[in-house]
Amino acid sequence: MAIRLGLLQNIKLIIVVLGAGLLFIITVKLTVANDLPIEKANCHESIKIYPDMIVSDGDRFHTLAVSPDTGRKTVYYARFQSLEQKQRITGSSRPLILTVTGEQQAINEATNINQFDMRAFYHHQKVYDMFSVSEIESLRPLMHESIADRIHDFRSRFNHYCRGLPKMLRIYAMGLISGNRESNFFEEMTGAQQLGLLHIFSISGMHVYYFLTVIDRLLTMLGLGKKFKIVIKLACLAGYYLFSGGTPSLLRAVLTAAIVMLGQLVEIKVSPLAALSLTLMIHLFLLPEAMFMMSVQLSYGLAFGLIAVSKRSFLKQTVLLNLLSLPILLFHLYEWHVLSLAVNLMVLPLFGSTIFPLVLLGLGLGLINPQLTGPVEWLLRTFNDGLNLVGRLPGMILFGKPPVLIALLMFGLTLIVIIHLGKKLKICWAALIGLYLGTFIWIHYPLHGEVTMFDVGQGDSFLIRTPFNRSVTLIDTGGKPIFNQQKWQRGTENYQAARISINYLKSIGISQIDSICISHQDADHCGDLQAFIREMRIKQIVIPLGMQQNTNFMKRLAGKTPETLVLPVNDESRVSGLPLTVLHPYLSGKGENGDSEVLSGRFGGLNWLFMGDLDQPGEMATLQRHPGLKADVIKVGHHGSRTSSNPQFISQIQPRLALISAGRNNRYHHPNEETLVTLSKAHVKILNTQKSGMVRYVYRNNTGCFQTKLELKGESK
Repeated sequence: MAIRLGLLQNIKLIIVVLGAGLLFIITVKLTVANDLPIEKANCHESIKIYPDMIVSDGDRFHTLAVSPDTGRKTVYYARFQSLEQKQRITGSSRPLILTVTGEQQAINEATNINQFDMRAFYHHQKVYDMFSVSEIESLRPLMHESIADRIHDFRSRFNHYCRGLPKMLRIYAMGLISGNRESNFFEEMTGAQQLGLLHIFSISGMHVYYFLTVIDRLLTMLGLGKKFKIVIKLACLAGYYLFSGGTPSLLRAVLTAAIVMLGQLVEIKVSPLAALSLTLMIHLFLLPEAMFMMSVQLSYGLAFGLIAVSKRSFLKQTVLLNLLSLPILLFHLYEWHVLSLAVNLMVLPLFGSTIFPLVLLGLGLGLINPQLTGPVEWLLRTFNDGLNLVGRLPGMILFGKPPVLIALLMFGLTLIVIIHLGKKLKICWAALIGLYLGTFIWIHYPLHGEVTMFDVGQGDSFLIRTPFNRSVTLIDTGGKPIFNQQKWQRGTENYQAARISINYLKSIGISQIDSICISHQDADHCGDLQAFIREMRIKQIVIPLGMQQNTNFMKRLAGKTPETLVLPVNDESRVSGLPLTVLHPYLSGKGENGDSEVLSGRFGGLNWLFMGDLDQPGEMATLQRHPGLKADVIKVGHHGSRTSSNPQFISQIQPRLALISAGRNNRYHHPNEETLVTLSKAHVKILNTQKSGMVRYVYRNNTGCFQTKLELKGESK
């Protein structure tokens, strides 16, 4: 931009740009000064909530509301205290006043690398606080509603109406019109996810265009004048923004449309590029950090791409726009399907001409008689099943996450390819292809290895991968135990591994695991095994001898392919391809704590010992069978419980570092004080996921460095 301004040699323009830049810097500085979270205990508030903004799952829900104490938008997390209360809150269409007590604190940040960061997500939207509700004291409907309240009321009524429609029509109608995604949205839309079509369901420019077209035709039928129509459309556009969820990506489309219409109102022709540029400047002042969100990046990237390729054929437009969005998708999602381009070529025209009108038809027929929606439901189901079928076809390329500078370079080179028509076009294409190929090789064949302890809360999960990804091993998967709950309290089946360990594996280019070692049957160690079976290729699952007779555990292997071997082992077993030695069990068991699989290995010049949930008698028995056992690093047994880490055992193996994987504020009070005292007396340093989050030991040859996600520091061994 600086070069462009210099070439123009326009003093007035330079002054305007510098002034706007200075104003932007001041605005951002003021925003940063007010973004510190406010933390208070024993809070008592009466808040206004909108039922259409509530996200509920089982007995849990959260919503955004303005805190009366701070005047800032805050995320409120709560539990329904009864089924009746849940029905009153989620079944209402009118805004509600909730009187709540609880604790206000900072929004939880991501504790694992490449995990979805809730704090950053809300921070990008100028939301800095969360309120953990301990009790809902009372609730009542809002008596006097503003225009904004009535729009939310209408959106709630629309969503309630849609929930009475057949499933596929409901999903499409709510996703495309009100911007609401139910808990089973991603489960039903697997094909759209795999093929990169989810942007169609993010309400943006296409939806705004349809909305304004419908409004314009209705106003034309009423015989209204041009300027009067523009004023009405601007008012309707503001209402549509609220009705559709008010997302940052939608703000781009709404601002662009509003700028064009304002230009028409004052009879100034605003070009598409000028409208997009003005939109970007306004967006930067209103929500500067929203530019870090994938939906906003895609919105602006594709909007600019459409302008740049407007004179090309439809085929070239589709190819170039897919190429332009590819760096953004790889940076956030890590994978790409080779059929996505062909599917986009077929689906995008069909979507605008057929699918969207079909959804509107289904909504109209539902008002007359819900049974009339049958043909529409069948067509939408057939269309969606077709996408899911294509998404399951071979062709998914796991690329991994390119570094941010590389992703920017990919995007910049793609822009040059799109805009540049000179003699150096072939050089740009060669550079772009070479950049993708080189980045792919760098991600998939790293020079370093790692031993990583994931922060999975109250559970265990470890990754061991050797340099060049010669061997990839997982020890336990993590998982949440399910306690006695009524049916209405149970949420959707949601494996946290999908957003933690599996997401991390995909980000570093891993789609195949050579060995998954399950220490024992407890859900906090193997509860998420199903997620890995569904999403990763697994060569072998190594379990303690005797656990193959445990029917409860064997149910977790449902869906396993015949190619995945299940190997029961004891301390005499030697497992091909496993870079670890099995030290326990030595007898056949049921997979209980005392039967835990104990593993040892040497990585990066350090001896490692993984104890599962083995108890103290098991530790002493292991020492008797392996009297010379030593370890530099130990994953202490049973999350630091007093039932493990016998002082004599710790004294004899002489570890320098102890790793503890335990949930924050867990009901078992792990790690127990006795264990911490034992480790302290033995002069063993402790790294605990409660304080450090994910812990990585990144090594090359016989040297390495420990890195922690939360403490943001590295320490050489």
